[in-house]
Amino acid sequence: MKVSYNWLKEFIDLPLSPEETAEKLTLIGLEVEEVESFGSSLEGVIVGEVLEVRAHPNADRLQICDVYLGNSQTQIVCGAKNVAAGQKVPVATVGSTLPIKLDDGSFLKIKKAKLRGEVSEGMICAEDELGLGTDHEGIMVLDEDLKVGMPISEIFDLYEDTIIDIAITPNRPDATCHLGVARDLAAALNIDLKKPEISSGKTVQNSEDITIKIENAEKCHRYVGKMVKGVEIKESPSWLRNKLKAIGVRPVNNVVDVTNYVMYELGQPLHAFDYKTIRGKEIVVKDFSKEIEFETLDHVKRKCTPGTLFICDGEGPVAIAGVMGGVDSEVGDDTTDILIESAYFDPGSIRRTAKEQTLQTDASYRFERGIDPNLQAIAAERAAQLIAEVAGGEISEETVDIHPNKTETHQLTLRKSYTNRLLGTDFDISTIATILEGLELKEVNWDDDTITLEIPTFRPDLEREVDLIEEVGRLFDYNKIPAPKHGIYVSSEPINEWENLNQKIRNTCLQLGLREIYSNSLISEKEASHFGELDDMISALNPLNKDMNTLRPSLLHGFLKSASYNFNRKRAGVRFFELGHVFNADKEGTYYEGIKEEVHVLLGLAGLKNQDSWSEEAESYSIFDLKALVHAFLSKLNLMEHLSSKAKDETTLEYFWGEKKIGTLFLPSDDLKEAYDFEQEAFVAEISVSAISEALAVIPENTFKAVPKFPAFEFDFAVIVSQSVTAGELMEVIEDKAGDQLESIDIFDVFEGESIGKGNKSLAFRLNFLDPNKTLNIKEVEPIIQRIVKSLEKDFSAKLRG
Repeated sequence: MKVSYNWLKEFIDLPLSPEETAEKLTLIGLEVEEVESFGSSLEGVIVGEVLEVRAHPNADRLQICDVYLGNSQTQIVCGAKNVAAGQKVPVATVGSTLPIKLDDGSFLKIKKAKLRGEVSEGMICAEDELGLGTDHEGIMVLDEDLKVGMPISEIFDLYEDTIIDIAITPNRPDATCHLGVARDLAAALNIDLKKPEISSGKTVQNSEDITIKIENAEKCHRYVGKMVKGVEIKESPSWLRNKLKAIGVRPVNNVVDVTNYVMYELGQPLHAFDYKTIRGKEIVVKDFSKEIEFETLDHVKRKCTPGTLFICDGEGPVAIAGVMGGVDSEVGDDTTDILIESAYFDPGSIRRTAKEQTLQTDASYRFERGIDPNLQAIAAERAAQLIAEVAGGEISEETVDIHPNKTETHQLTLRKSYTNRLLGTDFDISTIATILEGLELKEVNWDDDTITLEIPTFRPDLEREVDLIEEVGRLFDYNKIPAPKHGIYVSSEPINEWENLNQKIRNTCLQLGLREIYSNSLISEKEASHFGELDDMISALNPLNKDMNTLRPSLLHGFLKSASYNFNRKRAGVRFFELGHVFNADKEGTYYEGIKEEVHVLLGLAGLKNQDSWSEEAESYSIFDLKALVHAFLSKLNLMEHLSSKAKDETTLEYFWGEKKIGTLFLPSDDLKEAYDFEQEAFVAEISVSAISEALAVIPENTFKAVPKFPAFEFDFAVIVSQSVTAGELMEVIEDKAGDQLESIDIFDVFEGESIGKGNKSLAFRLNFLDPNKTLNIKEVEPIIQRIVKSLEKDFSAKLRG
């Protein structure tokens, strides 16, 4: 939220500079994201007269202007198309500073320069370069009757301010206005808070002018209506326009500007209705059981779902409650009578509506955080008084106030001993009371050890004693609290097996040279459709936006998006892993019915393994690079020798622990890569950590094994099989028939050619046999080989190659 430094000074006698104020706000928990200057005094900018304009000899788009400044004449190079002799123009003379922010955060200072070989002493300015508007189509042409040499500051109503941009956390609705921010500063600096004087009128249930009904008191706790008759709609006075423009709000007219002003002043969103458009002189707050189409002030026809809360007149909706008014009841030039709306709407209802409509307004931003439920009448009176001041008119003596669902203050008791123990301080109760009284927390009673306070309704975040202790600490300033003389001892629970496994997986991936990525678990429906049927996906009931409405069914989305991002920035190759949750529809569910949630780990390679250099040519990753990586990963987890693998198709290899699939190694399709905008080869393995955890729970840990006393017996043989037979299928049979003496098995050659027949391939295996009690010989190994070969012939029609 943007806060005006000048505006804050109306509430407190602020002894700090803008920069010091920003630092103080951050220290007390209102984190400042940016401090920027607004407007300028435009010192050194004067009225000049263009005497002559001629073409620049070295640039087609530039012109040379001779400009008279009143007591001297100068040459200025100008690129504007509309500059012409005889014009009166604003000229920034050498040494002046314009409100144009540069990359380093400073502002543009005008210097004598040479532009394409021609001297330029000054600058003829456009409207936006002076901070007087947004027009940059050409230079600003002034009234021809103005005196040359006259300062621009004498012509325009200039306004200087410093704007402080604060990141407001959701638990601090009171800080979404200048009064709330000033209140925190006053408490932290121990200075008085000055509130605007607001007189209150007579409160009635209904009046002759307007009848108000609330049909859904759960969604609308309170609705206040206030009439101002006989107003004149026109441009707001400069003080009001300047304050709004400084915080980034576009002035509209005097009535609408007042409603915005009061919202940023007090924190209560308001709406002004043109009274003559209110049919039946009646306001009804209600929702509907059917979908309603409604055109809002931004001239967009919106389909509102059943349950959306509306402000209606005697015939139908005139505003979406708490979000935006309707086009038919907006204040226009012919408006004479105003109905001011000041209401409290349920935060959840407004949040849901704003997200459904993807429409966050200044009003919904505040309503969905929870405004002060006892501020409505005060804000309506304040707005009525200001409207009468800037637009004329007569304020109704009556304020219609319908309040079916009241919110009362509550009390909290704070102990001095507990406060000092948590903060490491030695405060007495009077010091604690002084700090908290600055926040307008009223004392109920207190003694030397405790204080009981009444918590105002504008602070819904203060619910427990520790909340008050946090207020004491942040307003006193944590930096002032001395460090303890003794050490601080923190006991924590030991890390459980699941956390240990996750950390081991991360460490293993890092050891294998992979870089961790972290992607959002929410993706769009369009992105989710690349990974399966949408019926199998889990949709968010209340998504933040359309791009984050579906829970990811796989980690592949994050890998492809990250790889594409890197390739588009000239990375040659990527080695990524990600550990995260995936979600799919399931009848039983994991934690919630119908939702299967698992933790997966993804290992992915894409692009070049190495680039061209003097010693080697560029080489792309292959499926075997990833397979070796996956096997190394599984081996480090003590899983590899307990798993089996099976080729699902030419591009997919599945790993099983018994009958349970534990992971898949595959190549993303060309269509999928095209959807993510990259052409490089990519290889991915996605493994279930939940399945890994289940397997490791029963697989015995690795134990020390002594180096064998006797050497292994090595035997090589090759078989010819059909190309459709996979090496994995052959190896399963070899391992099964070889028995316990088989120490290892490797493939060391693959051959295809006419000499072995079309459609065939030759696979050469190297088997190592080991007996812990003796050295094996050929006579002992040969029967095992014969058994293996016979099984291969029977199962795969394999032929022993000579």
